[in-house]
Amino acid sequence: MATVPLPSLSDAIDPVAAALDALSHDERINWMRGLSRKELSSTWELTAGRLVDYAYFASEPGETVIHHGQNSLPAFNAFQKRFHRRTDDHERPLQGYNHNPGFVGWFSGPGHYTCTVMGGTTVIDYTVMPPDVPAEFPDLIDNNGGARKLVYGGMQDHMRRVSRHCTIGRAYKDGKEFGAWFMLTREGEPDDAETYAEGFGAGGDD
Repeated sequence: MATVPLPSLSDAIDPVAAALDALSHDERINWMRGLSRKELSSTWELTAGRLVDYAYFASEPGETVIHHGQNSLPAFNAFQKRFHRRTDDHERPLQGYNHNPGFVGWFSGPGHYTCTVMGGTTVIDYTVMPPDVPAEFPDLIDNNGGARKLVYGGMQDHMRRVSRHCTIGRAYKDGKEFGAWFMLTREGEPDDAETYAEGFGAGGDD
């Protein structure tokens, strides 16, 4: 198993990315599970300017891709984001929800979201709901009621590319930086051209 440098001890993301690319899927997840708040925030800082396209998260119409996640919260920090590419011509073709088992899922709800583009990169947007959801997703429910508002209300996650299979996100709440970061490790292989895109074409929000 390749040794992945700690982001907090690295001057650049490239050695971290190369080591992650050399790992198996399970090894990448095991490494990610050991990341502290400090390492997640350091990863965010190292990835400045590394944009990530919609197609990285789910590229084919009708496709759902699971991304395993680790956040910087002190507890309940393992989760999944499940991204789905719509088959229609909706202005936001990428949507998803947060898959949390047990108490966390019951307390916070599914956290449905759509995705948009800000500053040339993908933003997971909990403030704009999809018009409907795939049959295998939880029922559509807004993010502004009860405990759901505490967790997802006004929330947008700005995403950056770490490696071929990993991305890093930082949460913004009501347009302001929120002291929370998370990493995602996707299942399956993304398309090279889309994974390493340096931005988007027309469309999205500025």
